[in-house]
Amino acid sequence: MIALTLALALFADPSLGQLTRAALTVEPASMTALEPAPAPLLQSVAVTLECTAFADGRVGECAVLEETHPGMGFGDAAIALMADATTDRSAVDHRFARTIQFMP
Repeated sequence: MIALTLALALFADPSLGQLTRAALTVEPASMTALEPAPAPLLQSVAVTLECTAFADGRVGECAVLEETHPGMGFGDAAIALMADATTDRSAVDHRFARTIQFMP
């Protein structure tokens, strides 16, 4: 068992005119209460985008509608994925929503 030993100045001994020292031993088991709890692992992240499918088959003008863990960069990653997307040609441009699931 590993123990962390610290020498601490606790009291001044008036008869000696100097500090006396005492050893304080802290066991690792008692130190675990001071450690932060581990962050939960992300199981998956979903990002819902709204994009435009242009008549010529390109996809663009995407915007994040919703994401399960905002602020972690998944929205930007989903938009980047859609930058290379294409769709069937159509007579007119139209808007559509798409959910992208990121799995660990």
